[in-house]
Amino acid sequence: MTGARIGAIRKLFSGYSGLWASIMLGCCIFLAGSGFSSPLLARPASHSNSALANRLTASQGCGHASPVTPGTSADQTFAVNPAEALDQHTRLYRVHIPSAYHNNLPTPLVLYLHGAGGTAAGEDRNSGFTALAEQDNFIVVYGQGLPDAITGQTFWADVGPIDYGIDDVHAVNLMLDDLQNKFCIDPHRIFATGFSSGGGMSNMLSCRLANRIAAVAPVSGNFYTIPGGCHPSRPISVLNIHGTADALLPYNGFSPDLDPSWPLPPIPQWLQEWAGRDGCNPAPQVFLHTPQVMGEQWTGCQDGTAIVHYRIEGGGHSWPGPLAGRPFQAIIWNFFQAHPIP
Repeated sequence: MTGARIGAIRKLFSGYSGLWASIMLGCCIFLAGSGFSSPLLARPASHSNSALANRLTASQGCGHASPVTPGTSADQTFAVNPAEALDQHTRLYRVHIPSAYHNNLPTPLVLYLHGAGGTAAGEDRNSGFTALAEQDNFIVVYGQGLPDAITGQTFWADVGPIDYGIDDVHAVNLMLDDLQNKFCIDPHRIFATGFSSGGGMSNMLSCRLANRIAAVAPVSGNFYTIPGGCHPSRPISVLNIHGTADALLPYNGFSPDLDPSWPLPPIPQWLQEWAGRDGCNPAPQVFLHTPQVMGEQWTGCQDGTAIVHYRIEGGGHSWPGPLAGRPFQAIIWNFFQAHPIP
């Protein structure tokens, strides 16, 4: 069985953890080894339609009545090209508008991207970001990934439009256009976070949409090598959280011998690459060290950006608990607040 098949199958289940992930992964690797084929397993060149949309965009929703009652969440749809969306003509997101929202006050927005198999509605209920948005008065939008043709499980095409032609970078651009047409959003303070496949997608957005996304915070992300490389249009701040015992997306990556077609770099290498892109000092400084977590930051980065990493000692493929006594959601939000687009 080829490394491409193993890598593609691992990618499918990068939102799961524990025994369930191992069972699904093992079953699918057996099918692949038995001659099962799918368009997902090929890795053609990536061609995105989103390059022209990588720009700071003023919100047209300021001064207009919100279509969602403040203090509530609701589903919204937007038009997409069916050739990029598994023949669907619309896609969905779920947005929470905080009670203190005012349609003449530009408001920060946090884009949250679920892991494989997740849903926007589920993350609205369970992520903890809706309650934080109410507390700190920002809009949170939960993206909805498309279903994989093999498993039916939702996922993000986080290395570009190589999975059935899905262009999720373009979809996020269109989603942001829709949001900024409906709500009064501060274009300098649009941020992205996500778990696993959603974490990988937030990384992809930082590579492709740095003029529109102010900062990103992937958690347990699948940072497979992006075809064509990662070339952000400006320095961008990145906060990363990853467990050292993540069995699905190992902290030390996958050996190229195992996955030659789907390279997964070690987390320290991935961080060092981001530090290089942002022009940071080469060696990080440790700012937190307990038996449970180590925090490190690269300083001296261009344009006031920062690269921050929380290494969860013994942490698996899951959202972390409190970090040094603070909820991880608050840590991510505080990082975002400190790093708007200049």
